[in-house]
Parts: sequence; structure tokens; C-alpha cells
Amino acid sequence: MKPAQRKHFDVIIVGAGPAGLRCAEILSPSGLKVLLLEKKQHIGQRICAGGVTRKFFKIYDFPPELIEKTTNHTLLTSSRRHFNIHAGEDFLFTLNREILGQWQLARINRENVEIQTGRQVTRIEKDFVEVDRTKTFGYNFLVGADGPSSLVRRYLKIPARHYIMAIQYKIPCRKNDVPFEVVLNANYFHTGYAWVFPHKDYLSVGCGVDPHHLSPQKMKANFHRWVKEKGFDISQAAYESFPILYDYQGFRFNNIFLAGEAAGLTFGLSGEGIYTALVSGEEIARFILNPAHPEQNMQALLHHKRLQDRFLRLLHVAGPLRQPLFNFILHLMDNKTFCRKVIHGFSG
Repeated sequence: MKPAQRKHFDVIIVGAGPAGLRCAEILSPSGLKVLLLEKKQHIGQRICAGGVTRKFFKIYDFPPELIEKTTNHTLLTSSRRHFNIHAGEDFLFTLNREILGQWQLARINRENVEIQTGRQVTRIEKDFVEVDRTKTFGYNFLVGADGPSSLVRRYLKIPARHYIMAIQYKIPCRKNDVPFEVVLNANYFHTGYAWVFPHKDYLSVGCGVDPHHLSPQKMKANFHRWVKEKGFDISQAAYESFPILYDYQGFRFNNIFLAGEAAGLTFGLSGEGIYTALVSGEEIARFILNPAHPEQNMQALLHHKRLQDRFLRLLHVAGPLRQPLFNFILHLMDNKTFCRKVIHGFSG
């Protein structure tokens, strides 16, 4: 008996988060045979604070009615003062990751894209992937969009050295007057920060810290102390934890690509990852379709990432000057020109 012939695809995408879905969307009308693999049964399920900035809308005409909360001002807090950042237009938004995923899924032309959920990639070789230890699929191009614990990244032997550990509570809340808040307090969060992001039915209250500089045990203790001082009731809240990888070491490796957080493209300072996932997913698809595709969009993304990562490194070496630096930044926010530049730099 002849062995069963291995099914072959032009492109296999591992991971159906924002990067993988965007990549599949761009490839779907091309005529290429694409396989999108997602280990979860349902697309869009990802632990996330759910914050995006104006840059997000430069990529997608995301329906405004699907945005949960929007603001043109936010509260910026240090250990010594509070400052309200006001902008002439909305610059910070929250959305539901599951709704985003389902909306992206609906934009894919399914004639050329086969989507399989509940499928775990268990082995990768130079011309095929193994799924659930039972089936293999051949590929010409492989896209790793499989998040911070990327199997594709590990296959490429690229270490994941720099990451942020994030924890959050999803606190049931229907109040409309809770402000967006970002907290820069080195006494609690070292070089990291805490946030309060209002959603439709809950508040995302969390913090992100580099575990190389503050142990997870200390971070968790400090976070709970801060939550208690803020007066948040977490008795009915859902607790979540998740890593944020920002260790970028390239996205293109011959016929294999890394997208979004698998590539470490998340902004190290702000933790913004949805936007970077969308840009990289789209650009990888365009490189596959046209190897001569210009790199302006990826280079612009990497430029913004380098700026944030450099400032984060400055905070790491600032030592006892870290909190005075935070306080000085808030002092500078009184200057309207400086404030506009900060908003533009983070929100686009």
C-alpha cells in the first residue's frame, strides 16, 4: 500500500490572533493555498488588556460601534502627582479581543484559506509541520504568529530573553465615569506601570513588570497593595496573568516569518501589541506575494519600537533616579507642545 500523500499548502500560518488573521486576510484573494492553524477551539480568545491607540485605525476601518470605550483624555499618575492628559481628539480605545478576532475572521476569503481550530502544532521541519502528532502538512512558506511562546520561534532557535510579565483583574463595572489611567510608580512597579482601562462591562486593572528586575512574587504583592489602596473591589473579579514578549531579533528567515508577539514586536515601554501584530501580519503577506515589496511600513514600525525600547533601557539603568525621572516627565506634561508630542508618539 502506498503511503498517503501529504497535503501541501503554499503558506501555513500558525496562530489565529490579530497577526495570523491579518496575514490570512491579505493572502486570501491571491489564489495561494493557505492553511491557518489555531490551537484553541474558538478564534479570538486571548488574555489582553484590550487597549489600542489611533494607529490601529490607520490599518482597519474597525466599526466604531464595536469599540467599548474611547477617550480624549487620560489620567497619568506618579508617586507624587496626578496629571490629566487632554487631546483634541480621541487617542485611546478599548475593545473586546474575541469580537476583534471574529470580525477579522469574517473578512477572510475562505475559498483559498483553510482554517483549522483546536489543532496543536507538535513538530516543525524545513518543509512540513506536524499537527496533533498525527498529520503533516507541507509548505512553501511558514508564518509563526503563535504568540510569546512561539513554537516557530523555538524551531528557528531564537531565544526569548526580554519579556514583561503582566497581571490583571477584570472587575465587573458598568460605570461610565471611570477614567483611563496609567500609573508610573517605581516604588511599586520598577520600570513597569499599572493601568485602569474601562471596558463595556468591566475594568481591566493590571500591571506589567520586567521579571528580571522585580520578581513575580514581589510584583504580585505590590500590585495587590496598590489595588487595595485604590479601593478596587476584586471579590468578584477574574484574575489573569500573561507574558508580553518584546525581544525582536528579526521577522524574515528565508521562507519562514515571525509576526506580532512571536517576533517580539510588541512595544516594550507601552506594551502595545495589537497594532504591531496587524502591521507585521499584513507586511509578511505582502512579502510572500511580492519578494520586492518595499519595507517602509515595517521600518516605520521598527523605528517606533526602537525608540520605546531605548527609553525602557534608560529606565532599567536609572536606579534611584527612576522615580524622579517619572516625576519630571509628568512635570513636562504641563507643556502643551511636549504633551502633544508624547500623545502623537504613543498614539500616532
